[in-house]
Amino acid sequence: MKQKSKLIIFIFFIIPVFLLAETFDLSIKYLGFSVVHVKMINEDSTLTVNARSTFIASIASKMDNFYRSVYTANFLPVTYEKYIDQGDYFEDRIIEYNRQTLTAKRVSNISPDRNCEYPIITESRDFFSALFYLRNAIDEPTGVLWVDANKLIWRVEYSVTGKERISTKFGKKSAIKVKLNFQNYLHEENERSDMLTNNLVNEERSLLFWFSDDEQRLPLKAKFMMKPFAVVWKLNSYTK
Repeated sequence: MKQKSKLIIFIFFIIPVFLLAETFDLSIKYLGFSVVHVKMINEDSTLTVNARSTFIASIASKMDNFYRSVYTANFLPVTYEKYIDQGDYFEDRIIEYNRQTLTAKRVSNISPDRNCEYPIITESRDFFSALFYLRNAIDEPTGVLWVDANKLIWRVEYSVTGKERISTKFGKKSAIKVKLNFQNYLHEENERSDMLTNNLVNEERSLLFWFSDDEQRLPLKAKFMMKPFAVVWKLNSYTK
């Protein structure tokens, strides 16, 4: 009986971990061509992201990036790691967030001169943890996010602009359309960083997301309004 009790307790604790495991496979397209493949895994309070350029795209611009965000409730990151390989630009750093002192400490394993400590907002999030938080936040028609993009504080206003039926890999789906506008809160200058996340944070351009209109709120599609052509993200598969 004791063995059965132990087994039941083990199953009780392990099942929630599996229930929290999500895997997203996405493609980033430009001019209709798939240029980057992105895999996101959300499991056990850890969000990992791999982004690699496709064979054709790597001829012009290489990308082999890895991100890891360890978070607490409401997707508030405790640590955020970045390993960036973009051909002529590299990063290997970790950011530790201290919500009590409202500071973040950045340590680079490549260039010690990039080490620094900088102020944050109580609800500062990295780009990916902000995206996952947004999935639940859009129950409200409007709101504000705070995004830490390479030590700059960005105030992000989001608004639900309506619902649309869009074509997806899963067929026609009803989607909630959300528009994000960005403001450089302290008006500081950008440092060079990775192409995948920080280039999406721009005062002159909006970012659009389409989340599935159901309990899962899957990020079915995103569009970044670059000129002369938009960059489009599309969800290829999802497992839970």
